[in-house]
Amino acid sequence: MNREELKRKIFWKYFFRKGRFINFNNPKLFTEKIQWLKVYDCTPIKTQLADKILVRDWIKEQIGEEYLKKIYGVYEKYEDIDFKKLPQEYVIKTNHGCKMQRLVIEGAIPEDNYPELFNNFLKINYAYKSGYEMQYDKIKPLIFTEEYIKNTNELFEYLFFCFNGEPKLILFASGKRTRNICCTMFDTKWNNLHFNYGGNLHTETVLPPQNFDKMLEIARKLSKDFKFVRVDLHNINGKIYFGEMTFTPASGYMKFSTPKYDRILGDMLDLN
Repeated sequence: MNREELKRKIFWKYFFRKGRFINFNNPKLFTEKIQWLKVYDCTPIKTQLADKILVRDWIKEQIGEEYLKKIYGVYEKYEDIDFKKLPQEYVIKTNHGCKMQRLVIEGAIPEDNYPELFNNFLKINYAYKSGYEMQYDKIKPLIFTEEYIKNTNELFEYLFFCFNGEPKLILFASGKRTRNICCTMFDTKWNNLHFNYGGNLHTETVLPPQNFDKMLEIARKLSKDFKFVRVDLHNINGKIYFGEMTFTPASGYMKFSTPKYDRILGDMLDLN
């Protein structure tokens, strides 16, 4: 797909999803600027870093292997997995998109539909699944098994929104392993900004994670070469783990619970 065709498809996709037209020559909103980045700033390094397997070598070079979860194996199809070599708890996931994973925990065994499920995942080109996120287009789909990080059946996520190499906002997410997903945006001083773009807001007081300054430092280092990237990190009892690099969160179609933040985040993102 050439750039003009991609631009045209994104233009209409955005109109149908958001109910307004994009001015690609002068985008103002954050959701508009993410679409601009899809068209004009989709680089090979983004494809490498969107690949959940290939990104690991880059992370080792940037911040060190100690921030990576263990990988037990990489497979071209589900039937290649040797379950006898896996621990009692682990995660099965694919490398080429989002929401293609399952947990195997507490001595459970993989469900009967997993072979068909994961082999169908491998057939998906995630670039076209939710809105022309072309950094996923050239990733070779693979399955891998990964260490399960347990924290009383909860896994808190800290999603650092980084603009031109500087973390400005952090979306704290909890409940991903339950049906009660809560997400709340904080600033870098850990002030609650009381907005999000999915899930419920936290009603309880949320304390900053241990080593929060270190997490900011990591986010700053990993984002330094990009106009925008969301650096996703976990912090389990003070130990920091890398999650992923997200260049087009929600494919740029998020609906902010407080609409003014679409422009506020847009003003943070300098496309020059």
